[in-house]
Amino acid sequence: MKKVTIVLFAVTVLWSCDKAVTNKVDYGTPITISLGISGDFSVSSDPATRASTDEGIYGINVYFDKEKDGNTNDIYAYGLFDNVEDMTITLLSGYKYRFACTFAKNGEHSLYYGQYDGNTYQGYAKPFQTNKASSTQLGNSFVYSNSTGEYLSGIGNGDAVVCNLTTGAAYTQTYPRIHRYYGELDSYTPVAGGVATILLKKTVYGMKLIIKGVPEGSLNAVVKADGTSLLDRTATSSDYVSGNDLHSYTNVYDCWKNESTIPGTVTWSYTSSKFDQWNLSGSSNITFKRNVLTTITVSVTPDSASASVSLTEEEWNDDNIINMGINTDGLIDIIVNPEPED
Repeated sequence: MKKVTIVLFAVTVLWSCDKAVTNKVDYGTPITISLGISGDFSVSSDPATRASTDEGIYGINVYFDKEKDGNTNDIYAYGLFDNVEDMTITLLSGYKYRFACTFAKNGEHSLYYGQYDGNTYQGYAKPFQTNKASSTQLGNSFVYSNSTGEYLSGIGNGDAVVCNLTTGAAYTQTYPRIHRYYGELDSYTPVAGGVATILLKKTVYGMKLIIKGVPEGSLNAVVKADGTSLLDRTATSSDYVSGNDLHSYTNVYDCWKNESTIPGTVTWSYTSSKFDQWNLSGSSNITFKRNVLTTITVSVTPDSASASVSLTEEEWNDDNIINMGINTDGLIDIIVNPEPED
């Protein structure tokens, strides 16, 4: 009996020791690193030379693999910056991290800053609003989430609250006229003096509307992106030419990850001032693409017998690639031009 008692005691002690080792949490060693920005928008990753004059706002979420199961989905920190020199963060060794960043160029001027939609204090709302329905202060430092789980909820997908430059009023836009970028860096292992460089892509598309060749009466054209109106204009005797309107994607993550496109439509209506039988109307499907300027030309023939829509897709900073003419009979002619148009 004495021998059995000694064995049971030994097992109990061994189990207790093993349990103590198993439950021990290794929080790692604090390591401070810097962040660099590259890709379509490049900022030097050298802390000694990084420019601090870029007008815009960076929203950054930092995640880590808390359970060490290969999934970097646990929020670690977030921050709002307009000075890249301040992009430093203390990480813990032994964990892998993921950085998600969006950059809104000229965001200080185009995005609304204030107390918006029931928020309890002033700050930047969407896309920089937190998941706690709070506006975010431009602090140029990271806020470590700890147990609160707070993060910037709209930097990957969602509307933006922009500012009317004339009245200062706030209004929400699905495809805002904001030059925006997005990028991620995953599975980053911190090292002393390291730099985590995030590659950003432009997550915007361009649209230009031309209405021409109106012999008399009026020609109206409405351009929509996935049901959202972008432009509604009417021309009479003079041609109408819009500017090169730039719009941000709503789902900038999908744009960055999958080069997603946005379905659109152009609807036109010609109203004659002389003969009702000359009145024309119709609609055509179009597609908006990342970093591509789509020029839409709507015109009628001199005898008002037909109308047409032509599309020109031009990659920004590249030659024109495709002209697509949509005829009134519904057929599509695609012409590949080896040379840029005048």
